[in-house]
Amino acid sequence: MNEEKRSNQGYEIIKSRTIGSTEFVIGHNEHAPNPYVCWYCKNRRDYFWGYYCNTIEQAQDKFNERCQSEGRHQRDTHQTPPKKKDAHER
Repeated sequence: MNEEKRSNQGYEIIKSRTIGSTEFVIGHNEHAPNPYVCWYCKNRRDYFWGYYCNTIEQAQDKFNERCQSEGRHQRDTHQTPPKKKDAHER
């Protein structure tokens, strides 16, 4: 599959993952003071809450942290509550 290259504020998006309706991305700009960034993204064009880093490892750590947090949030908010026992059930 040949996906189009995306960029934001001069950073090329080099990794992305979508969980629920939220996308997480890592961007890279070799000329920036902090060459890596991890953003939240909505609708493939609205980037926010950037976490700027000096190394790919730092960006990957933040990316993983955000993905895991969103995964927990999705799981916790979409769990079916336990079935209540009817007063007449034994």
